[in-house]
Amino acid sequence: MLGAAAFGFNEGPTATPFEHMPNITLSVPAQAFDAGTRQRLLQAIHDAAVVATGIGPDPRQQALCWVMLHEVAQGQWGCGGRDASAHCLPVQVQVLAPHGVLDALQRADYAQQLHQAIASCLAADEPRTLLTSIVIDDVADGRWAANGRIWHLADFVQAAGYAHLQPTAAIG
Repeated sequence: MLGAAAFGFNEGPTATPFEHMPNITLSVPAQAFDAGTRQRLLQAIHDAAVVATGIGPDPRQQALCWVMLHEVAQGQWGCGGRDASAHCLPVQVQVLAPHGVLDALQRADYAQQLHQAIASCLAADEPRTLLTSIVIDDVADGRWAANGRIWHLADFVQAAGYAHLQPTAAIG
């Protein structure tokens, strides 16, 4: 198991306080993707998050973006009240991001990037229609905690290096 040090953070009593954001959870039908495709999917979703949120290039900043994939057992996912898995490939995505990181235009662009990231991972001969449901939730300031500490937008901006939220240098 990788410790915090693998991501450039201190461990133990002098641990670097860090938060994971955004949190992205994908739910997919079980066995819809093989192991290699699941890894490509996780990376594509991560890459879309970096572009959409402006997470900085430092590996410590990149490590703050968590992507989790949950497989839903056959017969446990209904579309329109029935199992439609023979005809469609449903993928549900939930993104939790600190309030203030994404505006309406960025959110719309992010949804498109997420859909395209998933579509790019499908096999060329996939016969089912991809159906994505993407929910992008803003977590109110002061309502996100990690390791027992409440985080605020300024903490996220400093830790993740959100490019579009960095203070601009004074001109003159």
